[in-house]
Amino acid sequence: MDVNIKLKNLRVKLRQNSKEIMKDVLQRHVPNISLKDKSKKEICVFCASDANLTKEHVLPKWVFENCTKRFFVTDINDSEQTYNKTTIPACADCNNDLLGNVEKYIISVLESIDLSATFFNLEEIQNIIRWLEIIEYKFQMLEIRRKFLKSKKLENSSYFRNIPISIMRATIDYSPNKAVSQIRLAQKRVTTKSKINNENSLIIFKTKNESFYFFHHLNDFIFLELPKYKVALFYFYSKEFENNEIAKDEAMKIITSVYES
Repeated sequence: MDVNIKLKNLRVKLRQNSKEIMKDVLQRHVPNISLKDKSKKEICVFCASDANLTKEHVLPKWVFENCTKRFFVTDINDSEQTYNKTTIPACADCNNDLLGNVEKYIISVLESIDLSATFFNLEEIQNIIRWLEIIEYKFQMLEIRRKFLKSKKLENSSYFRNIPISIMRATIDYSPNKAVSQIRLAQKRVTTKSKINNENSLIIFKTKNESFYFFHHLNDFIFLELPKYKVALFYFYSKEFENNEIAKDEAMKIITSVYES
């Protein structure tokens, strides 16, 4: 398997079909835009095909160790969602062939490294970045699909019923246009081949923790702690750094604040 061919094919598919995918997002999920054909099938979020659709996990099952009870909580309405049920539509080809082989590659890279003795090479670093950016795109597509149901934080929360959660993020001023623009930005990341300017934005730690840990902020950063491989990854989606040490210092401030809270 040549993972670079799989990644190229994924980039090409997404680039060629991005307009159709965004059209579907607007019609199906953005308020005040009516879907002309209510019976229209879901489509693959990578190639826009409506054939042989499967459920693609936003976080691959091996990442959360196939545990069906692990969950995360949204910061908008405190709702819990298990990783196992956190899926988006993808055709069998994109899911099993392209994304599946990218994940097999990432697993092989993580399994073969001992951070006490060596480090990832530049190609491996760039491919880890590409994989994390695919996860970000999947989260963007998830959040525009997930509907706000109720909140412990907001009074009269029924007013917001069925509005996509991504539109309710305070950081984007409750604007549908900004939610959609962030999806387009995530698409652009995935379809951009070179990651040379992003290499310092990925911080890789050796970890001795025994439990999987994850947190994520859309269009900002992601943290994954993978005890099986004794590796933790922190990646800034939207920031570039002069060197990795500056990025590491900023990442550690965020990690510390999250752990302390």
